[in-house]
Amino acid sequence: MSLRRTVRSFVLVFVAVLIFASQAAPQPIAASRHTDASPSEIAAPLGALLANGGARVEIGAAALTFWWVESAPLADGASGAPEWKQVAEGTFVGAVQISASFRDIRGRTIKPGVYTLRYAVQPSDGDHLGVSSYRDFLLLSPAAVDQDPAPNGHDGAINLSKNTIGSSHPSPWMLDPPATDGAVLSTGTNEMGLHYVVFEVPAGSGALRFGLVLIGKVEA
Repeated sequence: MSLRRTVRSFVLVFVAVLIFASQAAPQPIAASRHTDASPSEIAAPLGALLANGGARVEIGAAALTFWWVESAPLADGASGAPEWKQVAEGTFVGAVQISASFRDIRGRTIKPGVYTLRYAVQPSDGDHLGVSSYRDFLLLSPAAVDQDPAPNGHDGAINLSKNTIGSSHPSPWMLDPPATDGAVLSTGTNEMGLHYVVFEVPAGSGALRFGLVLIGKVEA
């Protein structure tokens, strides 16, 4: 087989995989607003930072109920439209209550319960090359082990999140895209065939509006 035909065959297979992945959401996503108080499982110092109400996402048998902070802190001197690069790693940005077993971006099962969400950046090392187009993630940690509202840095956030699955790896949800002008609570599919919901967190004089991948898996 010629090199040209080999490359053409590879491209066709790759495109077919992308099309299949983009259509592979096992259940529809339904997103809506709610006015529920934050769960009692969240430590009081963290709960005090959360805004009233939030968003609820239903996917199959699971309901994911989100609360976001009233305002995500930005780096000193930050200006212009808020960006995730202005948020310190390990910053507490929200919480989620998961009603039924669900999966993180690596395909591992998260048990029902209440979890905090902290911002983290994927290391740019050989172990993570090609995992995603972006390096921004929210790490889930059991509310019972996350008590301090202060940013705890890259290692601190990872160490807390390891308690979610009980392994040597944190439990992440990918921010992809980490910035979007899509309508809040709208849904979409990124170039990797992963399905996301658009959320917004106030920050500085504006807001961080982003897609949070809730259906799909990447190898890492």
